[in-house]
Amino acid sequence: MEFITQQWNERDLTPLLENETDLLVIKNTPASQVEIFKFVMEHYEISAQEPLGKIFLDITLEGKYDELYGNTNLEWHIDKGYSQHPANITVLYGLEIEGEVGETQYVDNRIECPVPNKTITVNMDRFTSDSAYGYRFRNEVERRYFRRKYRNVQHDLIQKDKKGEFVYYCQGYTELPEEEKQAIEKLLYHPDRIYSHKWEQGDLLIANNITTNHRRGPTHNGKRHLWKMEGYNKA
Repeated sequence: MEFITQQWNERDLTPLLENETDLLVIKNTPASQVEIFKFVMEHYEISAQEPLGKIFLDITLEGKYDELYGNTNLEWHIDKGYSQHPANITVLYGLEIEGEVGETQYVDNRIECPVPNKTITVNMDRFTSDSAYGYRFRNEVERRYFRRKYRNVQHDLIQKDKKGEFVYYCQGYTELPEEEKQAIEKLLYHPDRIYSHKWEQGDLLIANNITTNHRRGPTHNGKRHLWKMEGYNKA
């Protein structure tokens, strides 16, 4: 997967805004939620993240802030892709990185789709019961709320932006016949298409959430504390 690397003092969101790239990697970013927020909000509407309603979520190995756990494998997914209006961008920041921590992997969804265009749905039962999902529902009422709210979400499988066509698909919860899932995943997740980001403290990753899938590998030793934020295109 192609991406653009910048330094914080030369940061520029234009390549992402213009669909010239689907991923920006910005090095040496200050450990300041205020500065990161100000930078991103120049071009995107920042949204509180479900279900906790926070702008910045903490991702730690042990879930020490009762938010997102970072010690499990995750399937390929689109953040909030189970909703009718998923975030346009996702932001990850490396606050504390020590040792050989799990890498974050990305692929772009710009493949020639082997399946004819159709309406796809979300498997919410699987999504809300999978132990690999990073959020632990606080109670059964909250779990049932998610299932009801997003059960009837539909999307076109093949979509288009300024750069061209892409598939709106992710391994985590797109509902399709098994043979069609296998055909898409064979192309989409081919090893030659994967970018694996080896984290360094101060890294800021901003991805087009609609046109990429991402996942993480497990961390067995070391320390990894990330901040996560989401944003929507301005009208």
